[in-house]
Amino acid sequence: MNNINKKKLIFKISYCPKNSLFTKTKINPKLFEEEKDKENFLGRKSSKRNRKEHKDNIRKKIKRGFLNNALINKLNTKLKGIGINNYFEKFPQFLASDVDRMRNKKILNLTLREILEKQELYINENEKGLENYLHNLEVIKSKEVKENEIFNNILNKTFCELYEEYLNSDEFRIDELSRIKQNIMQDDYIRRYKDIAKNLIKFFSK
Repeated sequence: MNNINKKKLIFKISYCPKNSLFTKTKINPKLFEEEKDKENFLGRKSSKRNRKEHKDNIRKKIKRGFLNNALINKLNTKLKGIGINNYFEKFPQFLASDVDRMRNKKILNLTLREILEKQELYINENEKGLENYLHNLEVIKSKEVKENEIFNNILNKTFCELYEEYLNSDEFRIDELSRIKQNIMQDDYIRRYKDIAKNLIKFFSK
């Protein structure tokens, strides 16, 4: 088998159930092993970096990419599909970028509905952030959304469930990583980005 055919077999696509937001991607296990070896090697070489500060910056990008790129875009696609023209605004800046362990641990098992509803999660936002919160609250309280079974199934998923679904999707493994590469990031950075993303829930739950 030539190299071109081998590359075509790396990604095996299967489609998630209708109440899923993301398209599931199955990666060849051998590819994971190769990436893990590279990450371990690079981790040994980069031990002198200011790890905490650098990792927190990456965590902010990962969380913001999940909430305000992948999640919001897919939610709005679902809304459009059921004929609703009132779309979600992006999550406010503080919530979307906050990587404090204690605050994030509190939202891991909250449902998406609860995250969109709970006013106390938005006490640190500016005026624009509060406007986005109130707008999104209006969307989920609309009659069309309340009466749509598929959308309610999505709203009843927890942060953890949605994030894990995202990690195993085209939206992360293809779209998000391609976006990072377009910003002229080196392979070293992309490997660390993937590794930190994979362990984000573990980091928040400690």
